[in-house]
Amino acid sequence: MLQDAEIWLDGFHGFTPKEYGVIEALLRRCARVSAALCMDRPYGAGERPDELDLFYQTADASARLCATAEAAGATLEPPVVLRPGVAPRFADCPMLAHLERAMDGRRRWDGGEAQLQPEHPRCGLSIREAASRRAEAEAAARDMLRRVRKDGMRWRDMSVFARNLEDYGELLSSVFEDYGIPYFLDGKASASQHPLVEFVRSALECVIGGWRYEAFFRCAKTDLLHPQGNTVARASVDALENYVLAAGIDGWRWHDDRSWYSLSARDLEEEEDEEDGAARGGPSMQAIRAARDALLAPLRTLESRFKRSKTQADLSRALYLLLEETAAPDRLELWSRHDELAGEPLRARMHRQLWDGAIGLLDQLVELMGDEPADPALFAGMLDAGLESIRLGVVPPSLDRVLVGTPERTRTDRISVLYLLGVNEGIMPRAIKDDGLLTEEERVKLAEAGVAMAPGARRRLLDEEFLAYLALTAPSRHLWVSYALADEEGQSLIRSSLIGRIRSWFPGVPVRSESAEPQPGSSDEAQLSFAVRPGRALTHTVAMLRRHRQGDALSPGWRSAYRWLVEREPWRSRLSVLLSSLRFSNEERPLRPETSLLLYGDRLLASVSRMERFVACPFRHYAAHGLRLKERRMYRVDAPDIGQLFHAALRQTTEKLLMGDPSAGDAGLWHSEAAAAVERLLPKVQSQILLSSNRHRTMARKLSRIVSQTSAMLGEHAALSAFRPVGLEVDFGPQGIMPPLSLYLGDGRWMDVAGRIDRVDAAESQDGTLLRILDYKSSAVKLRLDEVAHGLSLQMLTYLDVVVTHAPHWLGRPAKPAGVLYLHVHNPLLHTANGLDETGAEEAIRKEYRMEGLVLADGEAVQLMDESLESSAKSSVVPVEYKKDGSFSARSQVADGAQWETLRKAVRRNISKIGKRIVDGDVDIAPYRLGKRSPCTVCEFRPVCQFDGQLEGNRHHALRRPANKDEVWEWLGEDEGEGGDES
Repeated sequence: MLQDAEIWLDGFHGFTPKEYGVIEALLRRCARVSAALCMDRPYGAGERPDELDLFYQTADASARLCATAEAAGATLEPPVVLRPGVAPRFADCPMLAHLERAMDGRRRWDGGEAQLQPEHPRCGLSIREAASRRAEAEAAARDMLRRVRKDGMRWRDMSVFARNLEDYGELLSSVFEDYGIPYFLDGKASASQHPLVEFVRSALECVIGGWRYEAFFRCAKTDLLHPQGNTVARASVDALENYVLAAGIDGWRWHDDRSWYSLSARDLEEEEDEEDGAARGGPSMQAIRAARDALLAPLRTLESRFKRSKTQADLSRALYLLLEETAAPDRLELWSRHDELAGEPLRARMHRQLWDGAIGLLDQLVELMGDEPADPALFAGMLDAGLESIRLGVVPPSLDRVLVGTPERTRTDRISVLYLLGVNEGIMPRAIKDDGLLTEEERVKLAEAGVAMAPGARRRLLDEEFLAYLALTAPSRHLWVSYALADEEGQSLIRSSLIGRIRSWFPGVPVRSESAEPQPGSSDEAQLSFAVRPGRALTHTVAMLRRHRQGDALSPGWRSAYRWLVEREPWRSRLSVLLSSLRFSNEERPLRPETSLLLYGDRLLASVSRMERFVACPFRHYAAHGLRLKERRMYRVDAPDIGQLFHAALRQTTEKLLMGDPSAGDAGLWHSEAAAAVERLLPKVQSQILLSSNRHRTMARKLSRIVSQTSAMLGEHAALSAFRPVGLEVDFGPQGIMPPLSLYLGDGRWMDVAGRIDRVDAAESQDGTLLRILDYKSSAVKLRLDEVAHGLSLQMLTYLDVVVTHAPHWLGRPAKPAGVLYLHVHNPLLHTANGLDETGAEEAIRKEYRMEGLVLADGEAVQLMDESLESSAKSSVVPVEYKKDGSFSARSQVADGAQWETLRKAVRRNISKIGKRIVDGDVDIAPYRLGKRSPCTVCEFRPVCQFDGQLEGNRHHALRRPANKDEVWEWLGEDEGEGGDES
């Protein structure tokens, strides 16, 4: 068949050892074999070109071809040297003809300066400097469009080369799609991000790596982990992931049904309900388990087969069965047909190629090491490396496209214009790293011994000059050379030395700067060159209008572009949307009445903490209670979990030891009861997280010591006080033991204030029953009256108002306010320079547990709270201190009866104002600032509101501190306005 054939080899610059073997076989069989090579003179067998020769690569290939022909017994014909004065393809472009000759010498352009200007019709060279790689790519795209429109060129007449296509490939794809330029990216596409590759990787990582959460859901989200006939919806996968993150499912817990139970609410003392998720509007446990079982089944089968595998071939067979049983080939075929219908033939072909490549890789593994003993880790590693190396060949879907490639790979044929991008130092020519196993000296010795090797670092560095020659001489009409001054991260880049050499061959050639957007000071024509397509015109018109608002002049061309966009749909609608950004201020308009009614109803039910959240920032309240946004629940111990544990343990301990009024001073009993309460509650904290590891068990012991120590101090306080609990976790509201605090908001609207009071204490005085509120805090808290006036601290005073108001019905007798107190739940560390004896240490601990807050300025009431307090001493129980004359000191946190009434009215007034603002639809992004404090530092909705003090309309609601106590009481006594606001 080949005996009478004539073979031509063209477009090659060198050959591999296998290719030389093929050529030798052709020489033995064919009638004639001809090779065309790019070099300055012929080289025969045995000739060695100088290693610094520009054409070393092709000259070496010529010499080896001659030697191969002699070895095959072929007759060598005299070489035909094509050396015209000017290469035919440069006949119409003297500048490129000069550049080709200058590459191997130091010739200077003598054709006149006029042709060096890009505007000249015969200019064959442009050098462009761009601020960034994107600006560089967009400048090239604009020039392409100009040549197609004005010069009538075809897309196939132009090509783009980049030495570092890894930096420019995706960027050029994005820019060309944006500019509507058809293109073909020459190269084999990596398959590493394809769902099939991720499916195989993550499935193996899951069953071999211990069922890690991350690997499982990477596998599930490929949409390939579905047993035949049992597709799991993505919404079910998302719900399962939310549950797994909240319940801490990982490793062996995937297979332990005892770990899969309904997530409890934050209240540790509520009974768990198996279907509690469905009751709260989320998926039920039945639905979660169903999604889990469906997704786990194929992986469990794979794991079982891996365990039974004896050889590596068995492992390959097990993986192939997984792909078959999950209908992976059918899914890929479905995706391929879908992409074909969507006009994406390259993507459609990729799915089919990848399946063939994956199956071929399994076959190779079986052939290579099929009989080796089964080693799942080794198998997974080799398969991962093989998948990473898969490259998918692509062909252009049509001929009339811009070819994008690299000088060393891409072969161009008769292109008129070449855009050579990224001509920066270290990139072109490329800085070659010597990272091989052999040194250059060892390579030389092996080459002298006749061992054929791939080119080393030195040879590849010298070949960079030949690659530059190929790139610079590829076009026949115009060469565009450009470089960027910065990369994507803003790091500076340096232009290549090749730019300096080109300028030495063409003295006076200008270097034009390319910006990413039009510059107001440039000509109208230069600015409008950016408006090459309607989409680009839209973007740049809006950008120029924004700069015009900032004081820059607006050229007539942009006014014309604006009119063109306004007169045509859909550009008019898009322009309207973008123009709204010019007037953007990060502000929220009030909700419409019907929207507010839909969200909150005609009778607003709210807690006090909700109203405090509104005062902190109305939008934060709206996000939490209007939009009902919430953070994804995670398997970790957060401050709310610790607070719930403290409250529940102290409630149980107090209920057992104080409600029945046993001996309150037995510290040992308090310690033991508190420890027992914590032990009962630990399994209910965040799905048993405090029992899940040694680290968490250590944390649990620390928390238990804190509760025990605090409980002991509660017992000591009880021994010194006549106040006793009359209610623990007291609910008030529609379903509570007391009715809600109902306030009329006007316009027929009401607000019911509901809540749960941690602890209510009562004592009998000569004037009747006294009530106080006690709250447990995991951090030190004080009641600041200015924060009460601003509406930031209303909870405790509202609770006291509720119990005093409803005392006749709840307790059967009227009552008066005695105070509100915070107890810091902690285990203090004592710091002292000289040490403390036991008595001193006990006294120091008592001081650390002194409650903060506000109490009634009445000697009898204070004595009932601390019976050990003398008339000229400082209480270790409540924030009271007597002066020598028996009066309260200025440091005492007390208020007389009239002031308590002022507080009650101020709190109700504040609550009414807040409620009215809520139902009126106030959702303003206005976080407060009080001194250095702002809720933004701990707000979970910051990514939603995007509050930024630099944006128009974003300003903190500034609150000020009072000058003294008298001023804050003036604020509290005001009937209207918020006296503490700053203008």
